[in-house]
Amino acid sequence: MSRSFLIAAATVCLLAAVVVAAGAGAATTSRTTVVLGSTANSPDPSCPELPCQAVGSVTGFQVSTNQSRLPFRVPGDGKVKAWTLTLAQPTNRQRAFFNGFFGTPPEARLAILRRIPGSRPPRYNLRSQSSVHVLTPFLGQTVKFGANLRVRKGDIVGLAIPTWAPAFAQDLSARNAWRASREPGRCTNTTDVRQGRAHQRRNTRATYGCRYSTARLLYTATVVLN
Repeated sequence: MSRSFLIAAATVCLLAAVVVAAGAGAATTSRTTVVLGSTANSPDPSCPELPCQAVGSVTGFQVSTNQSRLPFRVPGDGKVKAWTLTLAQPTNRQRAFFNGFFGTPPEARLAILRRIPGSRPPRYNLRSQSSVHVLTPFLGQTVKFGANLRVRKGDIVGLAIPTWAPAFAQDLSARNAWRASREPGRCTNTTDVRQGRAHQRRNTRATYGCRYSTARLLYTATVVLN
């Protein structure tokens, strides 16, 4: 056997080893999954106990909980693959009130938001959003929806509620707070709340000028990081 053949054979074996090693590395590569908004203990939604409260005609996101600040800020580039809502079971009378006040049926979607640098009060650009889900069949449950939304580090995963959703807990500690897509000064008046609108037009900006404490929006978002 010639020397040149042995060198060629050795080169082929070396290339094969490199290919195998590369394949093995790819097979063991794993991605990090984080669940935004998840806490050790989740409060119960307010309804049907009195006062029964739901959130409506707004896009919002939690800015703090008992355990963390900005729990819905995305820690790295990736995709939102799923999200959950913990929904109360309002009585028929309570549901009739919310339907009449905010519209029907109850529904929600995810909103991927990006803060406009330096904006005061804070303004956010709507980068993308999930499809709208009707919530009527899931009242009284924690429901999980699939998603496939690209996110970048620093994005905020918000909850858009075109009508109303009983995914809300109240009378919590002051460390629990959320921010809403309402203008400053239009945070508590009944007429202002009723006439509000969820932030749903992609690539548009909205002011998130209302901050509410002692309350929590009951949702989570599962992000798979690149």
